[in-house]
Amino acid sequence: MTKALLILFSFIWVAPLFCAPLPEKYGQFFANHWVGGSHGNIVYKIYAPGKVSPSASLPVVIYLHGSAKCGTDNEKQTKVAVPASFVANMAKRPCILIAPQCNHGQAWMTRSGESVLSLLDDFLKNTKVADPQRVYLTGFSLGGYGVWHLIDKRPELFAAAVPLAGAANISDVSHLKDVSIWIFHGRRDKSVKVQRARDISSALKKKGISHKYSELPAGHLITSKVFNQNEIHEWIFRQTRK
Repeated sequence: MTKALLILFSFIWVAPLFCAPLPEKYGQFFANHWVGGSHGNIVYKIYAPGKVSPSASLPVVIYLHGSAKCGTDNEKQTKVAVPASFVANMAKRPCILIAPQCNHGQAWMTRSGESVLSLLDDFLKNTKVADPQRVYLTGFSLGGYGVWHLIDKRPELFAAAVPLAGAANISDVSHLKDVSIWIFHGRRDKSVKVQRARDISSALKKKGISHKYSELPAGHLITSKVFNQNEIHEWIFRQTRK
């Protein structure tokens, strides 16, 4: 075999393994590591596969951190159990993982939550490989409150919601019927009383809205107990907007 043929054969063999950079507004975030940005009054980081076919369809996962991770360093919110578990499973379950950070004195139930929704709208509009039918929202403590707040405001955006140690302030849950919800709360939680989780679960039941509820023999810090289990990842990635 001539040198020219060897070069041609090598090119044909390896070319399918690589994809050109996505020619999109958010293309730089597909780097197989955390890449930072800002939107509205929040900063955020995105972790997405570095090699993506233009015809791919990837679910989007948003994680809302608790109050201890507030700030502007755009780092603390990525170094916790929930986003770390999605990164660890990226090869098995590829997705677009978005971890926003709100500043001290802010909350997901106010302007920072609006910024998350605005970012998500813009991202879905400008990223063809993001599947708008598979957008998943989870959050812990303050972030758990944020999960309930955002699905209350924009239920049509989300296929699944997993609030951890949070609470809901929702007068009517009827419009949540198309969001797959799995509630997690520690029975001994002293920061957010477990009765808050029981109350929203009861409200969903009264409206005939199917959901999952898991009350753990634990206190407030339940993120590792939940997201280090394969079951929760399998469940989340099965959910699709009806």
